[in-house]
Amino acid sequence: MPEWQDTLGVPRTWFIPPVIWVDGHSGFVALSRADSPAQWRRAVETDEPIVTQVDDGRTPPGQVGLVPTSSCSKPSVVARMLGALDVQPGHRVLEVGTGTGWNTALLADRVGPDGLVVTIEADEQVARTARLAFEKIGHRITAITGDGARGWAPDAPYDRLIATASVHAVPPPWLDQVRPGGRLVLPFGTDYCNGAMLTLDRAADGSANGTFGGALTFMRLRGQRNEFIDPTTEQLGGADRGTTPLRPGQLFEMIAFQRAAFTIGLRVPRCYLTVEEDARGPRRHTIELHDTASGSWARVEVEPGGSTSPVRQFGSRRLWTEAEAAYAWWRDAGQPEAGHYRLTVTPDGTHLVELDGRRWAIT
Repeated sequence: MPEWQDTLGVPRTWFIPPVIWVDGHSGFVALSRADSPAQWRRAVETDEPIVTQVDDGRTPPGQVGLVPTSSCSKPSVVARMLGALDVQPGHRVLEVGTGTGWNTALLADRVGPDGLVVTIEADEQVARTARLAFEKIGHRITAITGDGARGWAPDAPYDRLIATASVHAVPPPWLDQVRPGGRLVLPFGTDYCNGAMLTLDRAADGSANGTFGGALTFMRLRGQRNEFIDPTTEQLGGADRGTTPLRPGQLFEMIAFQRAAFTIGLRVPRCYLTVEEDARGPRRHTIELHDTASGSWARVEVEPGGSTSPVRQFGSRRLWTEAEAAYAWWRDAGQPEAGHYRLTVTPDGTHLVELDGRRWAIT
């Protein structure tokens, strides 16, 4: 890690576009270096992520953006992921998610003239901007515009693969294109919990296995983006009604990465979590669970200080019932953190989670 901190001397400011997006009252608003140079520089020089695109580029400066779709990661996270990747001079590296290109430049600086960095970016405009930055630094970089889930077979095999977009399933081409003994580092998250850093070592039989690290909040790989259900008035009126005996502190444990959320995501597949503050006052919020495939939905209205909170559910799955069962499993298992789990990805794409001898497949 200290060595990578030294390597982070490649200035991030070289790769940040002149217009970035900052969190406003009801969404993201543009911040221009030309109009607000001091504020722009303060944002860029802090240990925080920088949003460089919203709404897949559809929202121009002057309007309010709703969803961040490209960014430059916070330097401390970049250092942590690159430290885990353990890139050496001469290595061949595949990066999925070029973004601004700063992480790419750090990789290229590390592998040196005898190595190779291939980077893939799904967004054409984002890729074009990164290529312009690469021309200024002179490193050996192959920049591809395309679907990162497919990797880049022409330059395989690679010694290392790093992704800067979160996945809930490791795409099979990534394993196929990393040599035996090679390593993959990526943000892994379920629909329920955005997730943790996953470090996988590629075995000779085509499988890979490894462990989870600390929390990482990354945008999802475009082909694996989450979706949610917006219930109609009729669905809300016809939903099953009940209550949960869980207290507000326990409900918080169910949505916190440091507590049960990561485990619930591993135990309850295809269950997308959203949490929203509501108009009922301070410390009041709603927890919603969504499964678009089955059309199932659940909502819990957290009642601070109350003995129960109301629950509504509809669809073929009872998502809240499943989540409560997974929470109970987490407590019975000794409240494991993400780092207690191991993951094996088999050559056929099966994902097997293991904890203290217990093993199950996740989808």
